[in-house]
Amino acid sequence: MAETTTTNQAEAARPDHYHRWRIEEPNGPVSTGVCKICGQTKQFKNWLSDMDFITNEEHRIAA
Repeated sequence: MAETTTTNQAEAARPDHYHRWRIEEPNGPVSTGVCKICGQTKQFKNWLSDMDFITNEEHRIAA
């Protein structure tokens, strides 16, 4: 008799680890990162646009 296993969709979508990115030295607008565990790659921006910053005053208003 064969045993069947079922997993719900949330469990199937959950990664089996947190990525540990090794990101190459900045040389241009983006740097490639490679996960030290699974080898997945991802592009990382080497700058923050003005919209990525929040001022102390904006922090006080949001609180």
